Amino acid sequence: MLTKIVEMLKQHGYNAIGKMTNEEAILTFKSETIDGVIIGGGVDIDSRELFHVEFPKTNPKIKIIDAHPQTVLADLKTAFPDNDKLK
Repeated sequence: MLTKIVEMLKQHGYNAIGKMTNEEAILTFKSETIDGVIIGGGVDIDSRELFHVEFPKTNPKIKIIDAHPQTVLADLKTAFPDNDKLK
């Protein structure tokens, strides 16, 4: 599912990356410039809470979106109304 969502976002012009583990996600977040994080429905509650705590420590302006594959594009537009494309 992650691969499909990342590819869909890329097809819509977003610079998207996806990670499967908490460790990979946190390391990537700390080493890249990230504007928004999408947390899908398959992410467990402990990981979800971890991301909501850890990511703002690195970037206080980060927008974290808890999304479903069918709503992710609309959720991005709502979270970033002035930006066309994000990483």
